[in-house]
Amino acid sequence: MPERAAVRPDGVRVSLAREAEKKTEPTPAAAALDLDDTFYSGGSYGIEIQEESDIYTDMAEHAAMSYAAGQDSVARGTLQSIVKGNADPAALKLWAMLFDLLRLMGERDAFNALGLEFAQTCELSPPSWDMFDNKVADTENVGDADPGYVMVQGALVGDDPLFTRLLEAMSGGGICQINFGRLAGLDGEAAVKLAKLLNQARRRKLGWTLEGAEGLATRLVKRTVAGMRQNESLWVLLLELYQYLGKAAEFEEKSLDYAITFEVSPPSWEGIGAAAPVRQGGGPLRQDTPKPAAPVLSGELLEGKVDAVKALLKPGAECRLDFSQIPRVDFDSAVALKNLVAGSRASVLVFHPNRMVAEILRMAGVDQVAKVELSKH
Repeated sequence: MPERAAVRPDGVRVSLAREAEKKTEPTPAAAALDLDDTFYSGGSYGIEIQEESDIYTDMAEHAAMSYAAGQDSVARGTLQSIVKGNADPAALKLWAMLFDLLRLMGERDAFNALGLEFAQTCELSPPSWDMFDNKVADTENVGDADPGYVMVQGALVGDDPLFTRLLEAMSGGGICQINFGRLAGLDGEAAVKLAKLLNQARRRKLGWTLEGAEGLATRLVKRTVAGMRQNESLWVLLLELYQYLGKAAEFEEKSLDYAITFEVSPPSWEGIGAAAPVRQGGGPLRQDTPKPAAPVLSGELLEGKVDAVKALLKPGAECRLDFSQIPRVDFDSAVALKNLVAGSRASVLVFHPNRMVAEILRMAGVDQVAKVELSKH
């Protein structure tokens, strides 16, 4: 079959295969995941991390481009057509995009109706309409928390920057405390990545501690039914959580169900060993000298005009850009932003863009030159 091509706004046809190769080049942090690739030696889970299917990637890009061009109804129709009745974990990203789009359009009734459909279809808690009202206050705390504390929030997908942060924590060999209390759901790729990270941290005796793991395990039990060959990635994560929780009996029972269901050798119990103590209060420790609040950008970024961002970048310095109040960025501006950041020699964090903007930033390659922390549901 001939390669399909994507048409960018400038009319240049770009090979999807070649473009995907560029985006999957490992970063130095990501390379840490391959330092010890043994994953439950003596028992194979038979899992391989898969990229999102082409249909979901294509639909996400089409919706984002339509919205960036001011075609809100087209973007909405595109997303509605793919998420309706779709419980595939790989489609969580598109559900999140549609929720954000309805907020941006001010369609609260449609948002509430979508939340009900999402809960019934995906059996997950929908996001709250009011989350945008609190986001500006939340951005003041970005970067202020102890780097050893990680809060997992919203719908977690495989390309979430959270995984880069966990890889960096693993590379540093320090203790990491992960809180799952606000996790609404996760797709298959995210489940496998998280299980593999936890597995390697445990095998290296890094002393990682997990908050909210009990509740997450309880929810995963409902999605992993013996005899039903589906959601294998969730089985993988559940078995790893049992290791951290010290639930040997539950692990043995579930590992046997897993082996029978997927016709593989059952993994063996290894346990967590001596875990590091959980911090009192269960929250992040504040640094002695908190960072100043990041400047809040506002308004749309259109026609390649990114002067507002240019004024904030200082060569060799750290720059945090709050995108929570930027409703729309077109493709030309996203490309201009990438070029600006690449040439600034600054360390840039773009945080809390809505999902429609985040997809445009990804398509333009902004995530290759800056850290992008997505808005959370």
